[in-house]
Amino acid sequence: MKKIVGLIALLFIISNWLILVYVIGGWAAAYAWNLEVFIIAPVAVIASLVELVILILRICRKKKVLWNGLFLILTLVMAFPLGIILGISPMTYPTYTYREQAVQVTAPVKSAEYVGGAKHTPHAIWPSECFAYDIVKKPSDIGSTVLSDYGIWEEEVFAPVSGTVIGVETQEPDIIPNTQEYTSALGNYVFIEMDGEKGYMILAHFKKDSIEVEVGEKITEGQFIGLVGNSGTTSEPHLHFQCQKENPFDMIIPTCATGIPIQIKGIEQNMP
Repeated sequence: MKKIVGLIALLFIISNWLILVYVIGGWAAAYAWNLEVFIIAPVAVIASLVELVILILRICRKKKVLWNGLFLILTLVMAFPLGIILGISPMTYPTYTYREQAVQVTAPVKSAEYVGGAKHTPHAIWPSECFAYDIVKKPSDIGSTVLSDYGIWEEEVFAPVSGTVIGVETQEPDIIPNTQEYTSALGNYVFIEMDGEKGYMILAHFKKDSIEVEVGEKITEGQFIGLVGNSGTTSEPHLHFQCQKENPFDMIIPTCATGIPIQIKGIEQNMP
């Protein structure tokens, strides 16, 4: 009887997670995804190892292994998403939003390359960043440790939307490329509450002391904000920008925010 109850419980967890993430969507999916990746999957890994040991022992003792085999399979299924944070899983956060639901924005950096979508794994695996873009300019990805060698270094950044600035950080130093000597994830940033109750825009990795807007300031689309830098969690100079429904200051777990798709005016792009 205990085995049946345990099997039903595991099936219940798996089926409900699939429904929340792939059917219901929204904030419920975002929290379910993070719960699975950071809590359930690690526990399932331990459970899988225990089940594997028990299975081997039962085989050696020539006992029935049907139930143990079933539990091992289910715990392995639950453990699979752990590969997301290890960088070995092909899973990405599911996105079912159509192009017409995207926020229309002005390109924050002129004549640049916008890297995003399902194939850009660093963004695609998280609910908050699944529609985000990293902006670079050639030369890029060159492995140099000199900031000025990168095409986007110190490029001007303009407001993609009109709104109210709700957050600014401008004191974090720019790190040497490819060193990972950062002190925060976003580095120097600007948070904008977009007009029209659309949500919030996050722009990150500005150059230290280059931001020229202040908290509480009303800004207009196309207004100069600051310069591209290499602050925060970044391997080389670039600008990260994303839209989300929730105020970033209200999020205890930032990756649980609900991402909003972005359509950059005048630029043909593949929606994530």
